[in-house]
Amino acid sequence: MMTASSPFWRAGFRPFFTTGALYALTVLSLWILILAGVIDYETHIVPSLIHGHEMIYGFGVAAIAGFILTAMPNWTNTEPLSGKPLIALFGLWLFGRLSLWAGTFLPYSLLATVDLLFLPVLSIYTARILIRTGNKRNLMLPGIFIILAIFNLCFYLAETGIAPHSSRVILEAAISLLLLLITIIGGRIVPAFTRNALAAKGLKVDIGAPGKLSILCILGTAVMMAGDLLIADNWPEPFAYFCALLAGLHLARLYFWKGWMTFSDPLLWAMHAAYLWIPIGLILKAYGFVTYGYFWEGALHALTAGAIGTMILVVTIRAGLGHTGSILRTNPYLTAALWIITFSAIFRVLQSFIENDFSEQLLYLSSAFWVLAFGLYLVNFLPLMTRPRLDGKPG
Repeated sequence: MMTASSPFWRAGFRPFFTTGALYALTVLSLWILILAGVIDYETHIVPSLIHGHEMIYGFGVAAIAGFILTAMPNWTNTEPLSGKPLIALFGLWLFGRLSLWAGTFLPYSLLATVDLLFLPVLSIYTARILIRTGNKRNLMLPGIFIILAIFNLCFYLAETGIAPHSSRVILEAAISLLLLLITIIGGRIVPAFTRNALAAKGLKVDIGAPGKLSILCILGTAVMMAGDLLIADNWPEPFAYFCALLAGLHLARLYFWKGWMTFSDPLLWAMHAAYLWIPIGLILKAYGFVTYGYFWEGALHALTAGAIGTMILVVTIRAGLGHTGSILRTNPYLTAALWIITFSAIFRVLQSFIENDFSEQLLYLSSAFWVLAFGLYLVNFLPLMTRPRLDGKPG
């Protein structure tokens, strides 16, 4: 029997990483079944928007919460959230997911209210800890959570016709916000992990990108997020040129991290590959706005399935191994998962270019690979998440 004192509730990464991975494969499976006509789903919100919303606010936010709740005790030298308080916070996330999939059984105002609770509570909790411990460096994180919560509110208002933007545009801005988070946090951990791994091999290599270049990438991604809301629809071509320029900045930053020296370590090359999807996605975003005048699905999935999905998988693997006391090395299951999610993203982007009968088959293949990647993650981590750390340490 799982109680509040069970190992599963000793740290945030355990419930959020586990259920986030389960949710990732469940949501995509449901979307494909709806798309194929196998499931006839009656809901307040069209299923395509539920799919997009839940990949961000279900899967993405679960991974972010698990990472922050696990990393913050190390940043602040405090005890991790655990036991009943963690169960309560996790319950807010879970009830939000259940309310959205309840269809028309719940009033629209109730399901929106339930889903809107989690991020403000997470923001308040993280802000209190960071302020109390004087950790100013990470104080932007509660702010990012609040902006993400505001976008979520605007999404539900847009569905009622109140917000000035469409639901899709708001989700596009939320995607850019997640990319901003990757730009900030990824900009710390990718070069740091790469530098440490190469140093362990006796290689002293300068990994860091110039500080001004990193600042330009962060500011540029923030501007793009605002542009998704304020510029893209009315001035698609200038916005496309900006996205292309930003792609070049991200690519230059990635170059300084020397990813080609990490091919022997899946936990490293997958991080570099995930970040590489950002400039790829931005180039495709520019192409979409020039060619079609909107955020084209090829770009959308390069940035979501590619950058966000791959980064989440590799970070949850690395953090999961480290915080369960396991050896920081992938086994065949996890190595396969990282390759499979990479091909899932490639297939999904390629599918956007194809208009013949093979397009549908490629969509199903990409989806199957996505489900398999997170299925392999669960096969490996479910036993680890439900038992104490292997090294006997707390957490």
